[in-house]
Amino acid sequence: MSPFGQALSATFLVGAISLVGIAVAMRQWSERIEIASISFAAGVLLATTFLDLLPEAIERGGGDVLEVTLAAFALFFALERLIHGLHGHGLHSDQSEGGVHAGHLHDHADKGIASRYLILIGDSVHNFIDGVVIAASFVADPALGVTTALAVLAHEIPHEIADYSILVASKLSRVTAIALNFATALTAMLGVLVCFSFRGFVETHVHQFMAATAGMFLYIAAAGLIPQIHHSPYRRSFLCTGPFFAGIALMVVIAALVPHPG
Repeated sequence: MSPFGQALSATFLVGAISLVGIAVAMRQWSERIEIASISFAAGVLLATTFLDLLPEAIERGGGDVLEVTLAAFALFFALERLIHGLHGHGLHSDQSEGGVHAGHLHDHADKGIASRYLILIGDSVHNFIDGVVIAASFVADPALGVTTALAVLAHEIPHEIADYSILVASKLSRVTAIALNFATALTAMLGVLVCFSFRGFVETHVHQFMAATAGMFLYIAAAGLIPQIHHSPYRRSFLCTGPFFAGIALMVVIAALVPHPG
């Protein structure tokens, strides 16, 4: 299969599995499962960053890898500050890139109606970037594409469930909330198409795309996910530590089983 087909398939699977996660969450999601999934996602993102993305970017590229990583981290910080400013008091301040504690949302349901549109716009942009990230990784190396898609999936499931919770809290029906989540997930496919439409540019600057992805993953883990772990009611529990190291171990095993060429 061509890199385009691989990237498109991987992006579709990430979206489909995320929607399945929402369907499961409708029946048995709990705060314990949420914090375990967030801890696992943080480990996966950090391991992917330091074991795959940054080494590969440095090998391919250039002396600007760390600078681009830092710039991407700073950009995502600025974007989140902007989003918080736009939201105002529409949502509880526990919201972050990694997710929202659904239990706090119902107190803000009325104000959340106005914020639901910002959530949909933000989720569409987020998924579009995920599509570009996955596509650029497959352009660089199919093995890197696999690990990057898994890292995206790991943080996408709790992210999508959190967004679903916001939409339901803003007085949308569950069916409508799922349909809107699916619609925003399609923007990831658009990201793949855009990336391959400008494949020459992407191939020339692929190490910078990978470095930017590393910055994004670092920001999501460090600023979005880990603070939620530290402030969780289960912060002293194995739920916060075990899944984190399990996520790292999984990516180490995958890196060993799916080696990069050369």
